[in-house]
Amino acid sequence: MKKHTVLHQQAVEQLLTYWSQYAKIKRSHFNWLLDHSTYHQVSTRGVLYQEGSREKNVYIVCGGLIARIYENDASETDKIFSVALPGMALTTTEHLYSDRPSQGHIVGIRPSHILALPYETVHKYKKKDAKVAVLVDVLHSKKKKQLVQLRRLSLIQNPSERYLRFYRDMPMLRAILSQREMAMLLSISRSTIQRANRRIP
Repeated sequence: MKKHTVLHQQAVEQLLTYWSQYAKIKRSHFNWLLDHSTYHQVSTRGVLYQEGSREKNVYIVCGGLIARIYENDASETDKIFSVALPGMALTTTEHLYSDRPSQGHIVGIRPSHILALPYETVHKYKKKDAKVAVLVDVLHSKKKKQLVQLRRLSLIQNPSERYLRFYRDMPMLRAILSQREMAMLLSISRSTIQRANRRIP
């Protein structure tokens, strides 16, 4: 029998606590996650997924914070495409039914506890268990909602106004990200953020 670490078991318990908000979870779901997931403890800037890799995993955040980051060698600046908080996930392709690798690396931007589920496992059990389908749908919906919000922000041409809209509409991310990280996410400068903050009552 495969031996699981205490940290792996704790990560599964954390995910089950979140999952149970949307479905009635049984002990069998604990065993399923433990047997089919791999546990990753990621440091700040630790790499979970290297751009171009052909692996197919869903990385679920049980604690900490991860992001999809694109390294722009031409401008020597990094761009954050999306961020996953606890109860969210990032995938290694554009979506669960895609073969195209995602653009950018998936890295820790805080020390993080991650469960990785292979696509094959997700697809197989999503069909067998409606509660697994619920989890997948919730993770997808949270990711999609954030991407829609960030897309709307990107259409705001004025950098200060873009930040102020972010400040208003995405308070959870604002509370957890540093000014540098917000600048990378919104494609603005830290000085823009500092000036805009002075306008906030």
